[in-house]
Amino acid sequence: MRVIIVGCGRVGSHLASALSAERHDVVVIDKSPLSFGRLSREFTGRMLTGVGFDREILQKADIETAAAFAATTDSDNANIVAAVTAKETFRVPHVVARIYNSQAAEIYRREGIPTVTPTLWAANTMKTMITNPLMTAVAALGSGEVESATIEVPKGLNGRMIKEFANPGEVVVAALVRRGQASIPSPDTRVESGDVLHVTAMAAAIPKLEKLIAH
Repeated sequence: MRVIIVGCGRVGSHLASALSAERHDVVVIDKSPLSFGRLSREFTGRMLTGVGFDREILQKADIETAAAFAATTDSDNANIVAAVTAKETFRVPHVVARIYNSQAAEIYRREGIPTVTPTLWAANTMKTMITNPLMTAVAALGSGEVESATIEVPKGLNGRMIKEFANPGEVVVAALVRRGQASIPSPDTRVESGDVLHVTAMAAAIPKLEKLIAH
């Protein structure tokens, strides 16, 4: 599929290189031609120098036939203008924007533009890693109300049942990985120390999980 990426900084260049490696048709737009040096040597897409919300530049990128659009510059305003232009003017089916201001990000999510908030995500990830090394944050969903995380089962919980980790409406155990093999556990599945549980939980329930695995 054709993907247009505005901004060739660390995030944009990594995203572009990864999509290109999967043989997608990628077009990267950036104001500075020097930024294209961040792309991998294997990058096979196109590079356009210009402003990511300029209609002429977007048309050169063949935005009319793009399946996805990502705005990844370090400017919230530029990302939003580019994302809104792609979504409302050119009707790109899938649009995502990188937004540092979490309050603004929520407003645009309500308008139908998915956003990534790196500052909030980084803070939540570091908090989890500091307070409980056995739990690793994977993603923050919405405005951070729901979190996806992995939990390494400690020796003290060997033999416990999955239902002791789960709680309807608060915590769901989506998968269990044991010695490299993944499965979807039942409520009565017993865990072993060293198992890795993939959970999705309300942010308010995370402290309960941390307390459980700390024992």
